[in-house]
Amino acid sequence: MADKPYDVIVFGATGYTGRQAVLAMMHRSATQPLRWAVAGRHADKLKAMVDELVPVARERPGVVVADATNVESLHALAAQTAVLLNLAGPYAVCGESAVQACIANGTHHLDLTGETFWVQQLIARHHRAAKSMHVKVIPCCGYEALPFDLATMWIAREVRERFAEACREVKIVVSLTGKRITSIKDAVSGGTVASLRSLLEYDTTDCVKNPACLLPADALTASEVAQRNAYRFVPHFDDDVQAVTAPTIPAPFVNPPIVLRSQALLADTGWFSGDFRYHEALNMKSLVPNVSFLPEAATLPLQWAAAASLAAPLANLSAALAGPLKFERQPLRKLADWIAPKSGDGPSEEVLAQTGYAFDIFALSDSGRKLHARLDAQGHPGYRSTPEMVVTAAVGLAHGTLGRTPHFGIVTPATGLGIEAVGAMREAGLVFSIVS
Repeated sequence: MADKPYDVIVFGATGYTGRQAVLAMMHRSATQPLRWAVAGRHADKLKAMVDELVPVARERPGVVVADATNVESLHALAAQTAVLLNLAGPYAVCGESAVQACIANGTHHLDLTGETFWVQQLIARHHRAAKSMHVKVIPCCGYEALPFDLATMWIAREVRERFAEACREVKIVVSLTGKRITSIKDAVSGGTVASLRSLLEYDTTDCVKNPACLLPADALTASEVAQRNAYRFVPHFDDDVQAVTAPTIPAPFVNPPIVLRSQALLADTGWFSGDFRYHEALNMKSLVPNVSFLPEAATLPLQWAAAASLAAPLANLSAALAGPLKFERQPLRKLADWIAPKSGDGPSEEVLAQTGYAFDIFALSDSGRKLHARLDAQGHPGYRSTPEMVVTAAVGLAHGTLGRTPHFGIVTPATGLGIEAVGAMREAGLVFSIVS
């Protein structure tokens, strides 16, 4: 890959998330040698964006014209870079040709898909070819599911090193921090809505109800893994965080299949038990208004009500996607259209910068010893943290500081990037720490 003109090309750079990724790339290039380019269908739009975002005194990124629907242009695109950062979704519609072009040209591919059924298709169709070419195709490299995947791998390794035992269980409880989100436009990214539309239109699999759907083809215990890690849509009070919890948003069925694929691919490390269990939830205390003169327990009714309002639609979404009747999906399509931000639209800079999130990470060893860790992250999960994370991954992969793992093919953020990504993600605003 060293003889290619670019280290990283950002494909789909003129969208809202693409522009945020360009800003992140510009900041990285200010502190390290980095050959990069932006790519998309329209040269004039790309050049206008570069003129707007990149100061005149700075070295300009290259501009490459490519169309996700044109196979020849995708091969020309992939041939020019070590890593293709593909932001041109929805991926089930136009992503497979880009993956194929990357495999053929020996180029690593990162994306932000939340379309688990599409990842399942990639594994079935292209895992062997990518593995034989020593190419890493790493889907789900944004908020879904990179931090969850890294956090699980990291704490499992910590359990092994501290207790000399395998990790039997990981639970992640998510809290939103900083400026409270009050607008649907500020909460849901266009990419998330596009993934939802893609699920409604094209997903005919069981991925939304089967957390084992991405396990390697030779996994003999897939049904047991699915049963052990069945999704929970009923809110409950969590003693560890002393709060009501609900299913994670925007979709509770994206992260677990990625985490469980990582656990299967890392089986030979001894970090995970054979009966490993993963669970994640959303801390409702971080979402409801905090009245300073009242005790925390006074917010419990609000927490239960808010949890129920989240859990019911998510359970209905899962049931509709898994059901055989097309008409069941029509109301959800209308909902997706209603909440969709306008093209190129997104939160204010104030919301982007002042919103953040945190994970409380709880692990159990084989003998029941406990470890509590924390991930604190800066920036809006979808609009700011996601582009920062995926750019950090792409640059590290291109420079060889990340990706020094034996895992090639259709892999996961944890197995594709390696444990070094835990430290590298500080540059993206993610800080991992042990609590107790």
